[in-house]
Amino acid sequence: KNMKNKLNTAIAALFVATTSMTVSATEGDSKWYVGVGGTTGAGTYSATAAIANFSASASVDYDSSSVPIKIGLIMDNSNRLELSYQSIKESDSSLEAETVSGVNLDYKLLIEEPKVGSFTPYGVVGLGLYEWENTAQYFVGDENLEGIQWGAGVGGVYGVDNSLELETSLQYKKINWQDVKVGAVTITSDNSGYEFYLGLNYKL
Repeated sequence: KNMKNKLNTAIAALFVATTSMTVSATEGDSKWYVGVGGTTGAGTYSATAAIANFSASASVDYDSSSVPIKIGLIMDNSNRLELSYQSIKESDSSLEAETVSGVNLDYKLLIEEPKVGSFTPYGVVGLGLYEWENTAQYFVGDENLEGIQWGAGVGGVYGVDNSLELETSLQYKKINWQDVKVGAVTITSDNSGYEFYLGLNYKL
């Protein structure tokens, strides 16, 4: 599928960029960094089926977790632009081990560049492209779904030393999935919830 090609291209770009930036890193403060961490969260999957003037809705709550990897650019104004990939596991008693994978582009607004031994807060907004491997055939049959994600939240970075940072954030995220047609019925759906992140950044 087209979405899988986009995901594969984005993953390849992450590793190629990491390799090339490591080779080209020079002395002094680097403008590039890589990061890895873990997330935990909770959300709700909601779907609405509509036909003519009639509609019906259903929803299910779930817990989520993932291990995002990312590449970031420290801009001249100390703000940050990040490209990341994550494969999110979502599960509850009805929605077992569903996988939602995608790429994100986040912009982080910092008041200053984090310093060693200090904590610098930030605000963050972002967009993403995702695919849901719908193995549970929940609400919308066996079709995998593609969707657009947006998110916003707050976080902070603590400088451990000149190369290493500890980062944490809390974001609200929502994914609007493509509409699905089953005969005359149109099904619209989305995921929404909160995600807590804790990870490490390494400046190249």
